[in-house]
Formats: sequence, structure tokens, C-alpha cells
Amino acid sequence: MDLWTEFEGVTIDSAFALNKLLQSEGRSAFFSTFNARGESVMIRLIECHFDEDEILARWRGVQTLGHPNFLRIDHFGQFRIEEDDITAVYVVFERVDANLGQVLEGGRLSATDAAQIGLSIASALETLHAHGFVHEHIEPRNIFAVGESVRLRSDCIRETPEGEAGLEARRSDVRDLAVVLMQVLHGMPQASSTLQQASLPAPFEDIVRNGMSGAWGLDEIKAALAPQKPAKAAPSAPQVMSAAPAAAPRDPAARTVSSEAPARPQPRPEPRVPADAGPAACAGIPGTPRARFELPASIGTSPQLFRRWIAAGVFLVVVVILGWIFMHRLFGDHAGAAARPAAAPAAARAPLHGPPTAAHSGSSRPAPRAAAHGQAQWRVVAFTYNREDQAQKKVSFLLRKNPDLQPEVFSPTGRAPWLVTIGGAQQRDAAYALARKAPSLGLPRDTYAQNYTAR
Repeated sequence: MDLWTEFEGVTIDSAFALNKLLQSEGRSAFFSTFNARGESVMIRLIECHFDEDEILARWRGVQTLGHPNFLRIDHFGQFRIEEDDITAVYVVFERVDANLGQVLEGGRLSATDAAQIGLSIASALETLHAHGFVHEHIEPRNIFAVGESVRLRSDCIRETPEGEAGLEARRSDVRDLAVVLMQVLHGMPQASSTLQQASLPAPFEDIVRNGMSGAWGLDEIKAALAPQKPAKAAPSAPQVMSAAPAAAPRDPAARTVSSEAPARPQPRPEPRVPADAGPAACAGIPGTPRARFELPASIGTSPQLFRRWIAAGVFLVVVVILGWIFMHRLFGDHAGAAARPAAAPAAARAPLHGPPTAAHSGSSRPAPRAAAHGQAQWRVVAFTYNREDQAQKKVSFLLRKNPDLQPEVFSPTGRAPWLVTIGGAQQRDAAYALARKAPSLGLPRDTYAQNYTAR
């Protein structure tokens, strides 16, 4: 997409008006919009390269997980940009209160805040890895505060690569989490070599050192951050809870991710959960007593019947999990069948800071079609144009700047969109390795690897 600013004022899917462009990068852009409750929220648009089914299936799977530390996806869909004859997808997020990247620009956070962030992100990553996904974009600007909860963006994930590449991708997520904790405690939005030499409070020094070296995984980090159980106090006379617990002492130089309302002098009314609040909203309110859970009298009077209810509940959970696995595989198969006309589906990435591209050698040639059956056709896509002459201009520029990139114009259909690829046709692992080098070569961060093998 050449000018995302032209979309300001446009209404998507007859429901979401794009009010203001917040950020753009490559084929992705973020706008502010309003949800059904009139709240100002964020919406992301992605220009598709025949991978809309894969992106939507991925979002559907993450939405099904329902992890409390994922930034909730409230709505997603697709639409046509008629003027450019292309398909785009969009995703609408829940309302957020703060972005960690912006908070850290104003100063460091306390060890208490860092522990909450670390446990929250580690828990979210643990769920992603268990379900065959990796994130690869763990950084402060992708972490948000929603009320008292810490949420990680989940719209920019991708399927875990096979073999050693998959293991390395998971280790990379752990290393990125360690870097984020270091940034949180130093108040630096970006990591640097000088930060790694600075001292950190326990247990963060061990977490950062072992996490960045690969010696620790998510289990070790969660164990180190887990709050210690206090020793049992001597029995005392029961008393009515009349005041909220005193706040833990905070580092005077530290700031907090979430805002806290000032104490009110008048008596606090009986706590009430809003009608539209979800499970995460109930769990994270500090100082709010949990509602007591009691079994109905008809169940409580019969232990045998109670055990039957427990057994039925366990059976229902197993059925739901098996059903989700079946539906996830079913949607994945449909996504692969409905993908691009001459391309086998790949783990295409569409993150905000997508997989980058790297170097090979070659020259420009006009839009070759997909190769003969069985020949490797993994391509690394750096730019997309609606006109072939624009793509040829970009290839000429890249050839002058760095001919080793081997740029060329490629189209899987012989018509728009025209893709500027680097490195030529190659094997899958080589394409992903090349893509990861893109930022260091001055190429867009959202450069990605795609499979165009002929069927």
C-alpha cells in the first residue's frame, strides 16, 4: 500500500470508521476507531498477498485460546479495496490504557511491576508455544496495560517452524522476554550493551543473564518470579475486612504501567462487577474481595451427586478441547485449500514487525510464473506494487544499491500485485534465514518468506 493516509475517514465493513493513522509499516497500518460501546480502540489493516485465509485462521485460533494475557481481539474480517483490486484484512482490539514502550520513555518501573510483566508474558508465551505458535516480536511497544492486567499482542504470531528452526524460534522468544525485563528495570525503550553490564535486583539479574544466554526457559523464569508463600501466622481473632491492604513500598524513581485512582474520603460502596466485564476484568481488581462460591443446596446435600457433577464437568472439558483441536485442524486445511491459485500455503507471516529479508545475488527480470511441479519456489518478498513499472523501478534501485540482493519482479499470477523479491527461488529454510536479515540490510521490517511452489 503506497498511501495509507488516504484511508483516513473511510469506514471498514460498514462498522469501523478509520479516524486517524497511528502507524504504518509496509503492508500493515494501524488506525484509531470506535467500537460498539463508543470507546476509542485500535484497528489494524493488512494488505494481503493471497494469504488472507491463513491470517484469519491464525487469528481465529488465538481468539479461541482466550488467554487472559493476550490483548483481546474483539472483531476481525476482510474487505476489498476496489480501486487497487486487492484484498485486505482487519482486526479490532480491546481498549487499552497504556503502551509499555511509551511508558518506558518516561522512566523505569519498579521490581514489582517487572515481576507482573514477566509472569504475564511468560504465561502467554507458554500457551502459544504449547499450541504450535511463536511470537518473535516480544518488545515493549507490543505489551499493553488493560486495567490491572498486562496483555501481549497476539495478532502478529506465526506457526512454529519445524525442527531446529522451531526450537530456535522458541528460544528467541525467551531471550526477548529477558531483554524486556532488563528494559523495564532500567527505563530504556531499547536494549544496549551498557545495560547488560548494569546490576539488577534479585532475581532479575539471574533471569536476564540466563534468559539471554539460553540457559533458562519459561519454566525457570516463572519459578524465579513466583511470589514466595508467607510463613503461617499465629492464629488471631477474626476481624472484619474494613480497609484495603497497604500498598507495597515503591521505588520513588519508578513509574507504573497502569493508572491508579486516588483514594476517596467517603465510604466505598459494595463492589459490583460491570455487566460487560469479562473474566480478566474480574480477576485483576486490587482490593476487591472475591465473591464467595457456594454449591446449591440440592447438590451439596448429596456427595455422590456432587461427584457425578464433577465427573460430568471433566468430561465436558475434554470434549471441548478435542472439538477445538478438530476445528483448528479443519480450518487450517480449508485455509490451505483456499490460498493462492499457484502456491502451496506456507506459514506466511503478517506481523506488525514481520519477518525480514536478506541477501543473495541476481538481477531483475519480469514477473516469472510459478515453477514446474516439485521445484522449490520459496520467495522472500520485500515490496509490493500494483503496477509492474513501479516494481521494476524498485528493482533497478536495489541493483544499484546492493546487487548481491539479487532483486527481481515476481508475480504468482502474471498480474497485479507485482512483488519485488530477493534471492530468487530457494528452499524454505534458506528463505526464512534470508528474511531474518532484512533490517540489517536496510529492507522493510515486514519482509517475509512465502511458498509459491507449483502444484
